[in-house]
Amino acid sequence: MEQVKILIDLQEVMGQARRLNEEKQKIPLEVADLKSLFEEREASFLAAEQEFETLKQQRREKEREIEEERDKVERAKAKLMSIKTNKEYYAMLKEIEGTRRTNVAREEEFLALLVRYEDAEKRLVERKADLDEVSGRYRERRIVIDARMGSFDDDIGKLDARRRQVSNKLDPSLVRRFEMIFERRDGLAVVAARGYSCTGCHMNIAPQLFNLLQREDRIHTCPNCNRVVYYEATETEAAGE
Repeated sequence: MEQVKILIDLQEVMGQARRLNEEKQKIPLEVADLKSLFEEREASFLAAEQEFETLKQQRREKEREIEEERDKVERAKAKLMSIKTNKEYYAMLKEIEGTRRTNVAREEEFLALLVRYEDAEKRLVERKADLDEVSGRYRERRIVIDARMGSFDDDIGKLDARRRQVSNKLDPSLVRRFEMIFERRDGLAVVAARGYSCTGCHMNIAPQLFNLLQREDRIHTCPNCNRVVYYEATETEAAGE
């Protein structure tokens, strides 16, 4: 029967489109791990960058404090020349010594801070390199994936056009019925009946219906799975013809 042949053709076209769509949906998973790694490296880099910027600011503040204390000592030394009494002189010496000790402590703090700053700078450079490497791999993978997605879209578009072309040969109500069965039966809406058995659900078909299928004069469905069924001779039946 011509309509059954058209339905088989339609099933093949829709089946191909279905398989392509399933493959297309899997593509994002192929870059999920790489994307996760990229986001992890990016977060690590941003944390290192924040630490570096914080230490850089602390270094500047500490340098400013040390410079201010040095200026304070120099001003105090210059003032010594104008002091008239011993009491004022020794008081100024005491102030200078206190400032000097404070500055020594600040310089020790600065050296410790400088070590942390240099470590943070080194860590930042390393994490930037890691991020760039993963980012490059991710971009390259995305280019390949996008190309594949475009190819899938082109192929699916051609199959959709072919599906419409084939569907136009059938009655719209039959197409709707076929599409409903196609979705409910996992892409298998039209199946052969061989040896009194439906090849879709593998249930027996009544002899009366099987005889009607052999006439090939109308559309029939399997009473068990509701798929469209058509007669297909077994090897034994074909040999006996």
